Amino acid sequence: MGSSLKTYPAPWEGEIILACKKCQKKLKSDKDLQSLAKLKKTVKRYNIEHPGRRLYVINVPCMDLCPKDGVTVCCPARDSNRLAVLRSSEDLSLLARAEPIRPELQ
Repeated sequence: MGSSLKTYPAPWEGEIILACKKCQKKLKSDKDLQSLAKLKKTVKRYNIEHPGRRLYVINVPCMDLCPKDGVTVCCPARDSNRLAVLRSSEDLSLLARAEPIRPELQ
């Protein structure tokens, strides 16, 4: 018997963003941060407006970095050892362009 792993194609296109569900849930009551509270919907809208660079959000449990008025995300394709904090929808644009996001923990 072969011991190779069986692989399957991913059901999405583009770069994966792992986003903290707990951070998003905390932002639901703040009307100014609704775009971050519903990050998956915001990214879908972003993909329609910018079809060149597609993003895909996977909501994950708490990453133990709990910012005030922000969502903790990880982009494994860029750097799986670093977490980023999205504080506005403009930060999503920075993330999509693969520019460094504000270095909060250096």
